[in-house]
Amino acid sequence: MLAEPLKPKVIELAADIFARLACVATTISAKEATLKADPAALAKLSFSLAAVFQKVEDDINAEALPKNVGFKVQDSDIAGWMK
Repeated sequence: MLAEPLKPKVIELAADIFARLACVATTISAKEATLKADPAALAKLSFSLAAVFQKVEDDINAEALPKNVGFKVQDSDIAGWMK
């Protein structure tokens, strides 16, 4: 399935997605509740969607980071801030 351990944010998001998908896939009558989809399939889909969402969020956040590559802070720079 997934090659690396999942971040807690991904697990939390997957649980939320699973709960929503399970609600959509459930038919409730006066006498019973029927789940129209395989719960394992819903869980796999939930984790896949959450992992993709997290990847896109990480990519967007990376694009927003400063691009000061090569900027080095020296001890003398920090000493100047303390004046």
